[in-house]
Parts: sequence; structure tokens; C-alpha cells
Amino acid sequence: MANSKRKCGGCGEYFRPVQVFPGPVAWCSPECGVTVAKKRRIVIDRAQEAAQRKLTSQARERIKPMSKWRAEAQAAVNRYVRLRDKGLPCVSCDRPDDGKHQRHASHYRSVKACSALRYNPDNIYASCAQCNASLSGNLIEYRIRLVRRFGVGLVDWLEAQNGVTRYTVEDLKKIISDYRGRLN
Repeated sequence: MANSKRKCGGCGEYFRPVQVFPGPVAWCSPECGVTVAKKRRIVIDRAQEAAQRKLTSQARERIKPMSKWRAEAQAAVNRYVRLRDKGLPCVSCDRPDDGKHQRHASHYRSVKACSALRYNPDNIYASCAQCNASLSGNLIEYRIRLVRRFGVGLVDWLEAQNGVTRYTVEDLKKIISDYRGRLN
């Protein structure tokens, strides 16, 4: 081993190592030894920073309020619905999805009316911003077009749901990962 050539980790030149330290020597001169040590220190520092970022992220997740979890889950579902309904007209007024109008994910049964359907994609469809925000969903037209699009069975089922659901953090994490996975 003492006669074999090695590539210096500092300068990249080949050299014949002299066994001074226990273990293999990765540098040809003291200057290159300092360079190798600095490179290793940078790698170690980066690994420690990554570990610290992960710990910080986990700590933030533990103290995140329930409202943030609900908002994150709703955002994931809304993104999915807008992508699912891309190209379809507004569910309430048939305004086309031509890129000129902002699109919302509109609930047929509101979150307050039926929390059990809050994250259910059968209760949420893409609508124009005017119908969803200004006209509170434009529900009469929403219902007419839902019946036309899916039949009275779905609408009757949605209207029959009256359950209250209290979501846990674990439930919301599952919803978030499920809908983000559907997007990918």
C-alpha cells in the first residue's frame, strides 16, 4: 500500500502516501491537508445545518395551530379540484374556463352547514370568483347545474348529509398528503 499512488484530495495530483497517521492519508502536503480538512468541515457543517432545519421543522409542526392545519388541508383539496375541473365551465353560471377569470373551488354545502363534506371532492367544484365570492356560491344555479351534470342522486345525497366532523391533526395530515399525492 505504501508504494501505490493515490490522488490528493486537495490538489488532485497523484502522490505516494507516507504512513504518518493511522489510516489512509488523503493529501500530499500539509497545505493540501488543510484544504481536505476544510472540505470535510464544510460537509459536516452542511449535514448539521440540515439536521437542525429538520428539527426546527418538526418543532414548528408540533406547535402549528389547528386552524393552520385546516387551512393547509383545504388549500390542498382546492388545488386538486381546480386541476380536476380545468377546462370545465363555472359550476354556477357556465362562464368558460378561458384563463381570463379567477377560478375558485366552491362548496355546494358550506363548511358551516356540513363539516363532514368540507374536504369531500363530490361537494366541491370549480366556479368563477364572482359566483363563489360575490354571490355566495350562486346556489340555485349551482344546484340546477349539478343535477344536469351528475343527476339528482348526487345532489340528494349531498343535501342529506348533516354530520358534524371534528378532524384531528392526523386526519388533516392524511388529507393533505392524499390530495398532494393526487396532484403528482
